[in-house]
Amino acid sequence: MKSVEELKEFFKRDRFVAACGIEIVSVDEEKAILRAKVEDAHLNANDCVQGGMLFTMCDFAMAVLSNALHPVTVTSVATVTYLAPCKDTEYIYAESREVARHRHNCVHEVKITTDDGVIVCTAQVNGFIKEQIIR
Repeated sequence: MKSVEELKEFFKRDRFVAACGIEIVSVDEEKAILRAKVEDAHLNANDCVQGGMLFTMCDFAMAVLSNALHPVTVTSVATVTYLAPCKDTEYIYAESREVARHRHNCVHEVKITTDDGVIVCTAQVNGFIKEQIIR
């Protein structure tokens, strides 16, 4: 498994994630946790965090965990369910857990929460493992 430092170094090249202000908090064999400070640029016309920002956090949380556990992995399918407006929070957090893996495919469940622990969206993100290590 790759270390947090290795992942941070690898994902420095993800310029979109950097522009969104998303940072890796922790990664272990069970989960990846990310966070982003909510900035004015993240808000939509209703002063809620824009759905695209929430989707990006879901997608990147899967990428961090799957690339920690496996060789190069990319998103193949993502389904996001928006549950509550995301407002009045300083940070948003993403937590990804891998729930299935078979050959070149993995499935992650991701949730995005506020500072108060309110779940604002959940996602199922499927990954394609481009390079595979024989176990």
